[in-house]
Amino acid sequence: MTTDKARITIYLRNPQALDELFDELRTLAPIEARGAISRSTCIEAAVSLALADLRMNGRKSAIYKTLVTSP
Repeated sequence: MTTDKARITIYLRNPQALDELFDELRTLAPIEARGAISRSTCIEAAVSLALADLRMNGRKSAIYKTLVTSP
């Protein structure tokens, strides 16, 4: 099997949050769509959503407000 994905290591302060997100998404999804949801795809989606929000809203984005304390 070939893939165009890169393997990276991510350290989480609270890995339980990722497990909760994964579990809740799989619970909400129809049975036939659950296989597409993995911890990896949760992280990919979160990064894509955060980047889109940052590009659209700049300093008003949720990711900026969470990570950067502006004077």
